[in-house]
Amino acid sequence: MPTHTFFNLPESKRQRLIDGAMKEFTAKSLNEASISNIVKNAGISRGSFYQYFENKKDLYYFLIGKFKYNYHKLMIKSFKEADGDFYKGYCTFGEKYIKYIMDSEKFGFFENMYLHMNYQINQESGANIITAPSNLKKEHPVNERVLEAIKREQVKACTDQELISIIRYILNILNDTIMEGFWKELSIEETQQLFAKRLKWMTQGVLKEKRNEREEDKV
Repeated sequence: MPTHTFFNLPESKRQRLIDGAMKEFTAKSLNEASISNIVKNAGISRGSFYQYFENKKDLYYFLIGKFKYNYHKLMIKSFKEADGDFYKGYCTFGEKYIKYIMDSEKFGFFENMYLHMNYQINQESGANIITAPSNLKKEHPVNERVLEAIKREQVKACTDQELISIIRYILNILNDTIMEGFWKELSIEETQQLFAKRLKWMTQGVLKEKRNEREEDKV
């Protein structure tokens, strides 16, 4: 989490640091990126950096959090457009989410992130958009929850936590699909189609109905 000192900086200086970090994380993975390059890009001292962030990982996840606020709004909007229908809403969200990532002006940052994704980055990049990123709640108050935009009766989930677990599981599938899209250099449309197929498997099952056996059981 950024310190209060960071949030008290003039907007121009905060943006300069963010731009400097984006430049470094676009060129290199989290593990390969260096604080030296970040502060050089931003035109600040190394000592100043540690007044704002604990380490480069702290800064990296802060940047991801800034994007997650937009994803949170997009997910709610998608389910609303589908009148709360879980399958249609997730189809809409997946299609828009993939386009947002793969057609972004920050393409290099996202490509690097997904090509070097591990479990922690996967969780940071998607799982918490259900409730909106906590590190931005002061900057961007969120009054709506994704759970309230879904028709609960459609889903085999009794509690909020169970439904959240289902949404997170599908988000992991979505992230895995985008990762594959970057790795295989798929087009946006090909990546969208791949996720739509996986979503259908997830929500409608992968096994064929054994009609003959069912009919024999009735005899």
